[in-house]
Amino acid sequence: MKRAGSLVADRRGAIYVEFLIVFLPILTLFLSLVQLAFVEVANLVTKHAAVAAARAAIVVLPDNPQFYPSGDLNHSEGDRLDAIQAAARARLLAVSVNPHVDVTFPSSPGAGDSKTAFQNGESVRVQLAFDYPCYIPIGSRFVCDVFTLHKTLKAEAAMPLQSASYTYEDE
Repeated sequence: MKRAGSLVADRRGAIYVEFLIVFLPILTLFLSLVQLAFVEVANLVTKHAAVAAARAAIVVLPDNPQFYPSGDLNHSEGDRLDAIQAAARARLLAVSVNPHVDVTFPSSPGAGDSKTAFQNGESVRVQLAFDYPCYIPIGSRFVCDVFTLHKTLKAEAAMPLQSASYTYEDE
């Protein structure tokens, strides 16, 4: 049987305690770096999705109205807006299973007025906001929002609208 004085002098297990003291901060740093890398990849994909949405907008907005029954020609609403959002969402599938994306047109003429349409040669600016879910344990608490475990990524792209000079027969 050991005496109480010998337990104080016993050094067995000291390395294990030192390992835990050093390992936990290093593990936290590593997991945070992994989460940060995933967020940066998602940020690049979000920028690509904004460009894809701008490209879709300059094609879809002046397209034949028979393909978009619930949206007026050169207006970012209805089926035309759904097609533009689908183009952005398709790119974001690379980083999220079910991406929630908000596409807005800050440069749309007469903001709030649905009577005003984009004009030929006008720059169509698209702003995209993507709510990226963070999944890495521990690291998500440091990189993303602590309560929602999401990071809102934003991107913007612009392209000139180059619609045809002719009108469609059904107009």
